[in-house]
Amino acid sequence: MRWIAAVVLLNFIYSVLSTSPDDGEPYLHVMARSSVYNVGVKRAIYCKGRNLPEMIDWISPKDTVVEGRSSKNTRVYVERSKNDTLASSLVALIIQDAMIEDSGNWTCRAGSLNESIEITVGVKAVISNKYETIEGEEGKSVKLDCVAKGYPAPIIQWYLENDPISNDHKKYILKMKGDNYQLEIKSLTHRDTNEYVCRVTQKALSHFSDRRVQLIVNHKPFLVDENNEVSYSKYKTEEVYAIMNETKNITCTVIANPPPTFRWYRRQNGYDEELQDTETVLTPEDGNSSVFVLRTFDESALGEYKCSANNSKGHVSIIYHVSLGNKPNPPDFIQLAGTSTSELTFNITCSTCNMATAEEDMSEDPTNLTVLGYSFALVPVQEGFLPDWDAANEFLVDIKEYNSTLFTVGPLQNSTTYHVRVRTRNAAGFSDWVEVTPNPTTDLASQLTLSFILILVICSVYPIVY
Repeated sequence: MRWIAAVVLLNFIYSVLSTSPDDGEPYLHVMARSSVYNVGVKRAIYCKGRNLPEMIDWISPKDTVVEGRSSKNTRVYVERSKNDTLASSLVALIIQDAMIEDSGNWTCRAGSLNESIEITVGVKAVISNKYETIEGEEGKSVKLDCVAKGYPAPIIQWYLENDPISNDHKKYILKMKGDNYQLEIKSLTHRDTNEYVCRVTQKALSHFSDRRVQLIVNHKPFLVDENNEVSYSKYKTEEVYAIMNETKNITCTVIANPPPTFRWYRRQNGYDEELQDTETVLTPEDGNSSVFVLRTFDESALGEYKCSANNSKGHVSIIYHVSLGNKPNPPDFIQLAGTSTSELTFNITCSTCNMATAEEDMSEDPTNLTVLGYSFALVPVQEGFLPDWDAANEFLVDIKEYNSTLFTVGPLQNSTTYHVRVRTRNAAGFSDWVEVTPNPTTDLASQLTLSFILILVICSVYPIVY
């Protein structure tokens, strides 16, 4: 049915051409540009002419005349209008189920007149196994494969974090083996753990595809500080301050693969006694950290504690020197300074606290530790109920600009009223809580926007008449 419609269209175009002005000059033109087609598509390409010396023929790239459709010729053939004459002609080249061998120059010819177009038939590159996770070993090499078959031959490029990887013969080696564009990564370290993307491009076909490989490097543990900076030492010491009659969470963090086994020890008189109380030693789900919950009921809890992290690749350890520090004073001024749909901003000061005015003013005196920031606890207001602080979300906000008193917490729920309380924080711990009054509310901007849109819709349906 589609090709019946095509013939009807052909006759319509012919009728239009037959009524066009006749200037007497021979004219021949292919009504298409050189193009790229995907394998399997169907195309009709028209050639028109007027005052021709001979009838129009289509010549294939093999320099053979394309015949009309027949029982033996059903894929590539010509369709002629029933009204085709030398005075006015329109002949369609029909290509059904295009194949790569159809690529080349196709020529419309009438006597000495001719015009050609180039047709390229392509195959979109197919990538097998587009997502894969592989493991490599620290210090060794790993090879990532990217096999892409297509025509025209695709351009292949490996990327790391959106940056193209170049062949440097030391770290990255790129090789083409047939249809496989292989990336070899040498001397693996923990930093090589990442996602690598092989991007395949065929501009002629407007086709893009990629293969993603998640590389996981098995490596020994490395110590990580609170700023997520990696230390390459196997051993370090750290000062920890605690507040009497309060608990102190000491977190030991590493990066390692496979995940390490953590052990905690109390160090006394040169002897390490392992701590195995499940309520004292906690291991979060990430597997790369461990928390020791220290309860300082008296000064006997002070002293040295050791955290060790081990896997099949190696081990690291940290010695924590625990001493008493001062409990910070609570803030003495808290005021709501701004709201948005998802955040609340507060103006906070503590006139009795040790506040640094620059990084070099940070106090190391355990009895007068510098305030590092604030802790916020927020829980939505439920009418008729007291705040459930056990269900509150806690936000730790650092003092990044020493002269600033504005601190923002979020993300929060839109158009929600919250119970809020705040406490100061130093290296030893936290002050007592101070509740904020009145209860702040995040903005109603999204609801107001929806209401405004609704008003516009209503006004468009029921216009105001003056």
